[in-house]
Amino acid sequence: MASGARRHLLSSKFTATSSSTASSPPLPRSLLDALSAAKESARAGTLRAADAHGLFDELLRQPTGVPERAINGFLAALAHAPLSAAYGRDGPALAVALFNRMSRVAQQLPTACTYSILINCCGRAHLPDLALAFFGRLLRTGLGIDIITCNSLLKSLCDANRTNEALNVLLCRMPELGCLPDVVSYNTVIDGLFKEGKVAEACGLFHEMVQQGTRPCVVTYNSIVHALCKARAMDKAEVFFRQMVDKGVQPNIVTYANIIHGYSSLGQWKAAVRVLNLMINKGFHLDVVFFSSVINNLCKEGKVREAQHLFDFMVDKGVQPNIVTYANIIHGYSTLGQWKEAFRVLNLMIDDDIVPDHHIFSILINAFAIHGMMDDAMLMFQEMKLQEVKPDVVTYGTLVAAFCRMGRLDDAMDIFIDMTDQGVPPNEAAYRCLIQGFCTYGGLVKVEELVSEMIKKEGKVREAQLLFDFVMGMGLRPNIIMFCSLMDGYCLIGKMKEALSLLDSMLSAGLEPNSVAYGALINGYCKIGRIDDGLNLFREMSLKGVKPSTFEYCTILDGLFQAGRATAAKEMLHEIIESGIHVEIGTYNAVLKGLFRNNCFDEAVALFKKLRSTNVKVDIVTLNTAISGMFKARKIEEAKRLFAAIPAYKLVPSIVTYCIMISNFINEGLLEEADDIFSSMEKCGCAPDSRLLNQATRLLLEKGEIIRAANCIAKIDEQGFSHEASTIEMLISLFSKKGAWKEHIKLFPAKFQFLRQECLASSESMFTLTGTE
Repeated sequence: MASGARRHLLSSKFTATSSSTASSPPLPRSLLDALSAAKESARAGTLRAADAHGLFDELLRQPTGVPERAINGFLAALAHAPLSAAYGRDGPALAVALFNRMSRVAQQLPTACTYSILINCCGRAHLPDLALAFFGRLLRTGLGIDIITCNSLLKSLCDANRTNEALNVLLCRMPELGCLPDVVSYNTVIDGLFKEGKVAEACGLFHEMVQQGTRPCVVTYNSIVHALCKARAMDKAEVFFRQMVDKGVQPNIVTYANIIHGYSSLGQWKAAVRVLNLMINKGFHLDVVFFSSVINNLCKEGKVREAQHLFDFMVDKGVQPNIVTYANIIHGYSTLGQWKEAFRVLNLMIDDDIVPDHHIFSILINAFAIHGMMDDAMLMFQEMKLQEVKPDVVTYGTLVAAFCRMGRLDDAMDIFIDMTDQGVPPNEAAYRCLIQGFCTYGGLVKVEELVSEMIKKEGKVREAQLLFDFVMGMGLRPNIIMFCSLMDGYCLIGKMKEALSLLDSMLSAGLEPNSVAYGALINGYCKIGRIDDGLNLFREMSLKGVKPSTFEYCTILDGLFQAGRATAAKEMLHEIIESGIHVEIGTYNAVLKGLFRNNCFDEAVALFKKLRSTNVKVDIVTLNTAISGMFKARKIEEAKRLFAAIPAYKLVPSIVTYCIMISNFINEGLLEEADDIFSSMEKCGCAPDSRLLNQATRLLLEKGEIIRAANCIAKIDEQGFSHEASTIEMLISLFSKKGAWKEHIKLFPAKFQFLRQECLASSESMFTLTGTE
C-alpha cells in the first residue's frame, strides 16, 4: 500500500481540528480548556508533571484526536518553560515524555511542526541522540524540513559538544536536503566550535560562510571577538573588529565589552581606556549596568586590580556605582583573601550611603569560610544580624558546610538549629553537608580520639542515619547524593547489609542507582576482602546500563591485586581494552601498582614502557608508582634515573615523590643522597610535610643516624608540626636502652631532655607530645 494511502487510512491523535468528521464527536470543550490552562501553567512554570500526565490520561481516553494546533502549542510551552519547583529543569523532557505516550497510542506520524518542537525540546533537555532520532523520523515521513528545525538540531548537537556532527549536518546534510544554511545556522556552529576550544575550525567555518555568500551579522563577529579576547589574542580580535566595521556591520555594546575585557585581562589598561573613549565618542551610553558587567567578569577571573582600574574610570566619568558594582569588587578582593582592600571598598560603599545588604554580608561570610577563617565568618554573621539583615538558606548553608569540612560538627549543628529556629527551612545541601560530616568525622568526637594521628574517615553513621530519618520525617525526598553519602558511611565500617538495604530503599524511592552508588558498595566489599561480591555488583552495574567510571575499574582491579589474584586482574584489564572502553590513566596506575605489589616486575616495567610509547599522558602518580616499584625490586639506579626524568614528562615532583626517594635512600644507606633530596625540595619551594619528617626521623633512628634524626625533629618543631606517637615511642624505646647513644640526647630540643631519666615507664603521658612548646 502506498505511504500516502496508509497515512490516510491510519487513525491519529494528531489530527487537525478541521479534519474531524461528522461520525466522530468533537473533543469535549472542558478538555480543550484544561489543555489551554495547562499551557499557561507551563509558561508560568507552575505545571506539575503529575497533573500533565493526568491530563494526557483523559486525552488518550477520548475517541477524537487532539487538535494539532492545541497539542503543538502545549508542547512548545513546555519546551520554553522557566525553571520551577514543579519540574525543575525537566520541562522539555516532560514534553518529550508526553509526546512518546501520545505516539504509542497514535499510529500516524505527527506534523513537521511537532517534530520541530520536539527537536527543540531534546536540545533543551540535553538529549542530542533523541534529537537526531526525531530528525531521522521526520525525514522518513517525507513531510519536509525547514531552517528552524535544522537550526534546532544544530544547537542541540553544539550544546552537547558534538560539533563534528553539527558540521556534517551544516555542510553536507542540509544542502543535500535542499535546506540552505542561514546566518543563524553558521552562528550556532561557530559558537559551538569556540566553546570546544576549536578556534582554527571556527575561523575556517567563518571564511566558508563568507564564501558561500552568507553575510555575517553582529552576532557572528561578537562570537569570534569574544573567543579571541578570551584567548588573549587581542591583535586578531582587533583585525576582526576592523573587518566588521569595514563590512558595514556596526559593533554593539557587547562587541566593545569583549574588547575592553580582553585588554583589561592582559593588564593593558591604556588600550582598554582607548576603547572606552571610542565608545563614548560614538555616542554609547555607558551606564552602571555596563561597567558592573565587565567588572564582574574581570573579578571572576581574579583580575581584581584591573577591575579596580575600571571602577575608578567609571567614577571619574561620573557614573555612580550601585550595590552590584560594589559587591563585585568586594567579592573579587575577598576571594583572593585581600581583606584590607575588601573592607576599604565596603567603607566606600557605606560612605556613598549604600547600606550593606544580604548579598554583601554573604560574600564576606563565604570568603572567610573558604579561607578557613571561621571566627571572622561568625563575627560577620553576628554583625549581619545586628544590622537586622536576615540570613537566608545560602548564608546558613555556607557556615554549615564550612564547619562540617573542618569537623566542627557541634558548631555546624548550632547553626543548623538556629536556621530552623529563625524559620529558614533547610535545603538538601544543608542536610547533605551534615550527613557527609557525620559520616566523615562522627558525632561528638571522644577525647581519646584526639590523641590519634589524624581524624580518620571512620564512617560514623548512626547519627547520620538519624539525620537521614529526620529528613524523611520532614517530608523531604532524599536525593541520590544523600543516599550515596550514607551508603558510603556504612561501607566504610564494613556494614554491607545496611548499605545494601539503602540500595533497595533508593530503588523504592524511584531513584536509579548511579555509578557512585555502585562504586561505594564495590569499594566496601573490596575493603573487607569480599572480592567476588564486588565483582558480582560490578557485572550487575554493567547489565543495568550504568557505565562504570575510573573509580569502579580501579577499585575492582586494586581489590583483585590486593587479594593476590593478579592473573584475574590482568585478564580484566585485557577485557576492558578489548571492549573498546577508553582506559584512563587512573586505571593504569592501579594496575601498575598492583603488578609491582605482586612482584610482577617485568610486566610492570613493560606496561610502563607501553604507556610511554603509546603517548598515554602519564601523571605524577604513575611516576611515583614506578619509582617505588623500582626501589622495591632493588633497581636503585633505574629509580634515580626515572626521578631525574620527571621534568621531561612536563611534571613536577609531589611531596609523595620526595617521600618515596628520601625513605628509600635512607633504607638503602644512601644518606648523602637523601640529604640532597631534602635540599632540592627546599630549592623548589616544596617544604617537607609532617608525615615525611616523622617518617624520615623513624628511619634514621632505626639506622642509628642520631644527628640526622635530631635535625629532622628540629625541622618538625620549626614548622610547628606534631611529633607522631610512633616517633616519640621510638625515641623512648631507643634512649631507654643502655648504650652509647644516650650521650646524643643533648642534641635534641629541650622538651626531649626527659629521656635522661632512668625510669621512663611512668612517662606514658609523653605519648601526647606535640610540636609546640
